Amino acid sequence: MPIYEIRSSSDILKSAGAILPNIEISLPQILVDELTKKGMPTPKPIAGNVLIDTGASASVVDLSVISSLQISPVGVATVLTTAGPVQQNLFPMRFVLPGLVIDVSAVLGADLRPFGIVSLFGQIFLVYF
Repeated sequence: MPIYEIRSSSDILKSAGAILPNIEISLPQILVDELTKKGMPTPKPIAGNVLIDTGASASVVDLSVISSLQISPVGVATVLTTAGPVQQNLFPMRFVLPGLVIDVSAVLGADLRPFGIVSLFGQIFLVYF
């Protein structure tokens, strides 16, 4: 999970709490480069609220965001839910926070609209805060 740009993110949690507002989600740089090489347009980033969930072992992006960005799955993961194990697709993604840009090789896709968020940051993101 490379970091492309860092200024200062130490006060993000202090100022915003568990919900980070207006976080931008887009294609990771490697996919932007591929589309550019092929002369294809790059989908516009989507911004929204992100929930930091310190108990989540994985990070999740809303399926409508993934669909808008036209990202194909790069794998499948088994997720343990209260209803039992479920197979969910994995997608590469880029997140742009104040002073921080993170490309992630694989996040889960799920319907997060009922919760009013576009993404959920799991434990892997805690290293950045």
